[in-house]
Amino acid sequence: MHNRLLQQLTLATSLLLTGFTPTEAQIAPLSPVPQTVQWGDPAFANTTAFTLHGEATADADAVAALKNNLKITSSGMPILIGEVGDDAVKDYEASVPTQAEGYYLSVATDKVIIAGRDSVGTFYGVQTFLQMMKEPSVMTVTIKDYPSVSARGVVEGFYGNPWSQTDRKRQFEFYGANKLNTYIYGPKDDVYHRAQWKENYPQAEANKLKELVETANHNKVRFVWAIHPGNSISWNDSDNDGIVDDFIAVKNKLQSVYDLGVREFAVFFDDISGVGKDAANQAKLINYLDSTLRKVHPDIKPFILCPTEYNKAYTGANDTYLTTLGTDMVSSACIMWTGNSVVDMINKSDMEWINTRIKRNAYIWLNYPVTDYCTNHMLMGPTYGNDTNIASMVSGFTSNPMEYAEASKVSLFSIADYCWNMPAYDSNASWQRAIDYLWPAQKTAFKVFCRNNVDLGSTAHGLRRANESPEFAPIIKKYVVGKYNKVMMDSLESKLDTMVWAANTLLADTTQPELRAEIAPWLQVMDCVGGRGLHLVEMARCLQQNPIDSVSFMDHYLALDSLYNLQTSIRSRDFEGSIKKPNPVVANEVLAPFLKTLQGDLVAQYRKVSNYRTDLLPELLLEDGRYYILNAHRILPISPATPAIPFSRQPRTMPTRSVRSGTSRSTHRVDAIKSPALTTTSTSMSWVTSALMSISPTGTPTTSRCS
Repeated sequence: MHNRLLQQLTLATSLLLTGFTPTEAQIAPLSPVPQTVQWGDPAFANTTAFTLHGEATADADAVAALKNNLKITSSGMPILIGEVGDDAVKDYEASVPTQAEGYYLSVATDKVIIAGRDSVGTFYGVQTFLQMMKEPSVMTVTIKDYPSVSARGVVEGFYGNPWSQTDRKRQFEFYGANKLNTYIYGPKDDVYHRAQWKENYPQAEANKLKELVETANHNKVRFVWAIHPGNSISWNDSDNDGIVDDFIAVKNKLQSVYDLGVREFAVFFDDISGVGKDAANQAKLINYLDSTLRKVHPDIKPFILCPTEYNKAYTGANDTYLTTLGTDMVSSACIMWTGNSVVDMINKSDMEWINTRIKRNAYIWLNYPVTDYCTNHMLMGPTYGNDTNIASMVSGFTSNPMEYAEASKVSLFSIADYCWNMPAYDSNASWQRAIDYLWPAQKTAFKVFCRNNVDLGSTAHGLRRANESPEFAPIIKKYVVGKYNKVMMDSLESKLDTMVWAANTLLADTTQPELRAEIAPWLQVMDCVGGRGLHLVEMARCLQQNPIDSVSFMDHYLALDSLYNLQTSIRSRDFEGSIKKPNPVVANEVLAPFLKTLQGDLVAQYRKVSNYRTDLLPELLLEDGRYYILNAHRILPISPATPAIPFSRQPRTMPTRSVRSGTSRSTHRVDAIKSPALTTTSTSMSWVTSALMSISPTGTPTTSRCS
């Protein structure tokens, strides 16, 4: 009794020192959401020291994770850790789920128990406990947990700049922490994966691959190396020995990668033409590899095939390609599938259709959040649309990410959540946890960024994502062309202020340098979009003055024009050798079209009441019902009897007036972009100023006729 009272007194003291009382202790936001969890009362503070029991026989990576993140002493609170069969946890084996990678976690006031069904389960139990230890007060809890889907993870299968060595290693650490267990290496622009698939990796590249495999193993990630021979493969048997020559070439290449530590392989035949598309020969290749390479190396897992007809739209009316694979290919092999089309969310009806044809559960290749077909977008919204009742119908579920490894984690966090516990998946709640997890120091600003980068626009693949820039939608609905609404404009200004603030805050923050570096071009564009919007608000106010303030109106117009030039000059991945260098877009589906409409309306109103510097405004190609066409830098009316109007391209000078003196809102004041000598507390100010100065050969920011 004395020891129990002493423990409670120590806990209460620790919580008070950290600013918490027992009634304020918080339940940790665990992700992925466990299958079953029972929370209790506060157990101990996160400053508690621990002693490990069972470390000699428990999974070494799980033990290392505890030692690297907790205070381990010889006399601390006991942590009993191990797998089923280990002495340290033998009294708790009945509580451990029977599913592979399952675990039992019990946190009490006097001990912690982490028991895994296998080594991976123990590792995952540790990850859950470490999430709990991030809270000042650790709660008592009993968790019995296991995955809904056996193979969960990522296929690096996009076109564009492949991930770097550091990107991949950081990904594996993220996968381990979030219970993703599969990584398929298949970047289209790795020549040894596709274009030069017969050639072995040079020693330097081989060493890097070996290092990746080791990092993956330490994080319980199954490294699957994919070969893509389809564009140049031949089905010829030149020496009539009964074996296709290129079967041997594929086997030899996989053997060379096996020697680097890889134990799982995939063969890709996607996005090809020519003889490589033949289903019967593809099946024979997989069967050959299964009967030769797997026979020699029993530790190789079943092969994965990405077929040529990898979605329903590609099969047309004839599905003999898929049925041939289903009938002819060894039943242990997995077949990948993207759904009804190339880019599609996965539904139960999709799985029923494909599984009957390939005579096995399909292995999902989800083409989201990949953006190799809409490179100027960044997909940072909730991951939704996949049915939550298909776990028993898939053999694996992988996501094809963006080439931006850190930014992809917003969606991959939710993919991990979805695959681990499908029935409990809540896309919006998971998205919010992802934001908090990835940028905890600036989660409010990061959420502003994410919700303005949701939709991918109109593409050939047809997928759209709803609810981008939701804070602007109700404001825009109130807008009536030609009518000034003060309440609406004030509200618009407030939301634009928030956008600019978020961009500046994230650009200045140093807590997540890798993520910030990836999204910096989008942050800069968001800063410009918000700044342009703020100038439009001021232009609207200028028109309401009596008499109107023509000077300020044109100052604001020229300032937003300069920001437009700056915005369109920004590039992502703008380095030598980069495969793609997109000009980012932000808030492009709701806010951007509205700002364009608002600008055109304000300019049209201004023309009706003032002629001050109207030569700097865009020429009207439609005015008073008369249509004009542009030809050889001259605007020609449709009626040949009307003289041609010269198309002026005269240089512009920067304005010298400031935006609404006395406000402290935006970095996008006219005086903020006219002079590089201006001092400011905003980090973003310096990038805007220097960028504007750099895009003009004379040192003066230039403007264009944006409309």
